[in-house]
Amino acid sequence: MHFFVRIWPIAGMLLGLSCHFAQAEELVIPGSGNPEVVLKALADVFNRQQTQHSVSIPPSTGAAGALRDVEAGKAVLGRIGRPLKPDESARGLSYVALGRDPVAFVAGAGVQIKGLSTAQVLDAYTGKVSNWSEVGGKAGPIRAIGREVSDTSRQSISRVINPFGDLTFGPGIKLVNLDPQMIDLLDRYPTSLGFLNRSALAACKTRVNLLALDGMEPSPQNVGAGRYPIWIEFGLIHKTGKLGPAAKSFIEFSRSSEGIRILREHGVIAAVAPT
Repeated sequence: MHFFVRIWPIAGMLLGLSCHFAQAEELVIPGSGNPEVVLKALADVFNRQQTQHSVSIPPSTGAAGALRDVEAGKAVLGRIGRPLKPDESARGLSYVALGRDPVAFVAGAGVQIKGLSTAQVLDAYTGKVSNWSEVGGKAGPIRAIGREVSDTSRQSISRVINPFGDLTFGPGIKLVNLDPQMIDLLDRYPTSLGFLNRSALAACKTRVNLLALDGMEPSPQNVGAGRYPIWIEFGLIHKTGKLGPAAKSFIEFSRSSEGIRILREHGVIAAVAPT
């Protein structure tokens, strides 16, 4: 009798600890490369400020990867660089907007010009011009890097530069499928030319050159004032009504005053005002 009385409190303690650990979650958020850098920054601070949940941001699998994993139940949250399309929402998915991020044309570290005109961008990507000396820079080959038609950054550009969405790239243009591949080539070739949302460029190892377009800088201030019209909106997706404690906590943090501060530090205009 005394034997059972003595171990029962211990068993109860173990049961209580088991319940406590069961509430903790490791949240992996797969998907687009557009918000990867800023979400890693958010996750780092979130993980330091509390110990119950852990959030990790794996390498990009694109928006398609986020949709696939969330719909299959492999991930509670996914990250994408655009709002959901109507047919995606109709499949039982919900979207949480986090912020707007300028999309910039960017040159490698060896290019010193301040900007390009719309016409010069089109000429560079069709192959009509192939040397930086033809657009006011020092002599050097323009190693232009493109993305597929479905790419979020390319689509945002095509809203403003209409021909860009369906443009047939010149034979010398290197086409990549993921943002990390774009960043790798911008780093590798000092005379490269590419395009990407501004916060993602923090992953570059070299000092790349953000280019003005038609004289307008790709800054969050200019986006907010409507002077620079090329931007993406990125956010998180989940199955409607299927958020767990960790996902709810991370979303709340991302939209808190601290989360908004981190977004602003990365040049992102937060989707909600601080509370």
